[in-house]
Amino acid sequence: MSQPLTRSAIESVISKYGPVLQIHPYETYNLCSVDWFLSHCSLIDSENPSNNIVHPTQARLPHAPKEGTRYYLNIEEAVKPGDFPAAKAYVNAFWVPGQTYTDLQFWFFNAYNGHGTALFSSLLLNKPAHTGTIDLSPLGEHVGDWEYAAIRIDNRTQDMIGIMLSAHGKNIFYNKMSVEKEFKLIHGTQPSKKNDSTSETSVMVALYRPNYTEHRRILGTPVGLDFNLLNSTADGGKSLNCSQNYQLVNAPWLKEVVSPAWVGYPYRWGPEGTAIHMDAKTLGNFLIAALGEKQADPLLDTRAVLAASWLLHVFVTADINGAGAPSGQGPWSGHY
Repeated sequence: MSQPLTRSAIESVISKYGPVLQIHPYETYNLCSVDWFLSHCSLIDSENPSNNIVHPTQARLPHAPKEGTRYYLNIEEAVKPGDFPAAKAYVNAFWVPGQTYTDLQFWFFNAYNGHGTALFSSLLLNKPAHTGTIDLSPLGEHVGDWEYAAIRIDNRTQDMIGIMLSAHGKNIFYNKMSVEKEFKLIHGTQPSKKNDSTSETSVMVALYRPNYTEHRRILGTPVGLDFNLLNSTADGGKSLNCSQNYQLVNAPWLKEVVSPAWVGYPYRWGPEGTAIHMDAKTLGNFLIAALGEKQADPLLDTRAVLAASWLLHVFVTADINGAGAPSGQGPWSGHY
């Protein structure tokens, strides 16, 4: 039977394989620590406002069982830029009896998640005729952002046998062979995603980290429209070495690992009950501005609004609530 990792084994593995998080050099919304974030928030009790707490400590956060949407965190404006010097990776160790490996999940917290950026191309005979980008602000924005990257460790050899990354709510697993192709290994063992223009991962963080990614093509012959949400990555920004900047916050089989109080907080890490909306005319104006063709064809207004109506379901509403608690997300309990 496979034996679980000891605490010293976990720390040794993290020292050897802890990922290096690369941040886009133009990123304006930085990582931060939980304690710093709470020091710039108020805990809101929607049922009894007299119980609201300004700058709650971890010990004063409510715990399970969750009472619907009763509690949430209301941020101060100062929270948005984050506080990178205080940032760390919060490690959740996932293992169940009989499992021959342990997933060490490195969870990262951003105080704020920025807007999305879209790339539009008008098509002529299925080939791009004109291309433009637009800032979709405030679409894609929300308070708080929990993301993770995991390394899978063989319990017997204590070697890394895979990497799991989150991107837009999806979980992507790379086996040992894929890791060698897709990742840079800093100092020979620490993974950092190779920089390319198409991937967004938790190990190479894309500019503004939009929540969603979409590709749509409308017609194309004789004319059409191509649409993508951009994920721009680049070297040269800040980096977080998770082999040194981490806190082990959960390893249920180890009695000596006591989870900090925030791990049991089941509510929103930001506001509750908020949303923004988009209409076809506004999206049509975005298309016109991006493609820059209005002066060439006065009828473009009508066609752009029609095209926008076909794309509208992608944008029609966006949840700008605070992020959900990491312990309530599937990967935390091994549901990838």
